[in-house]
Amino acid sequence: MDIEEIVTRCKLGEKEAFRELFQIVEKKALATAYFLSGNRGIAEDILQETYMKCFMEINKLQEPQAFKVWFFKILMRTGWKMTKKQSELVPLEITSENEGLFFDENQEKENIIDRYEIKHVMRSAINKLSPNLKTVVILYYYNDMTMEEISKVTGCFKATVKSRLFYARAALKKQLANCFEVESGMSIVK
Repeated sequence: MDIEEIVTRCKLGEKEAFRELFQIVEKKALATAYFLSGNRGIAEDILQETYMKCFMEINKLQEPQAFKVWFFKILMRTGWKMTKKQSELVPLEITSENEGLFFDENQEKENIIDRYEIKHVMRSAINKLSPNLKTVVILYYYNDMTMEEISKVTGCFKATVKSRLFYARAALKKQLANCFEVESGMSIVK
């Protein structure tokens, strides 16, 4: 079933359709909220608040095919508002409970520690970016959104999104230059 049909059912008040709709975006939405907050509990609160706003305002969505952009716009605004009170993001320790948020179940267990360290360094570097740059990086790399979709989520021109992504890449490259060795011509950030 396509997303447009599910959104239409939601507008008609079908509760099961809301469940289906949120299951479509749940994993990426939780990861996005986690990147914004740096804390699983706060990420879950952000997600819950976003779901409530979507539930209350679904009838305002005029184009059902634009659900993804509309949803992530609400998620980003809610996330920034809820994390604004935090002065410093504290990394979450990995446990068996939240391991699935970061690791593919099919990967070998011996590589988990190395991958966790790399992801921790990347999260720390991303968290040091300004909110505008961080938002673009999260939406582009972790939610696979296009420049056009990001411009709609952020309310910026497409050129501004491209510029922010350029500056974010440069800042990340500078931050990560000392963390990873560049082996056999492989670059850190493209």
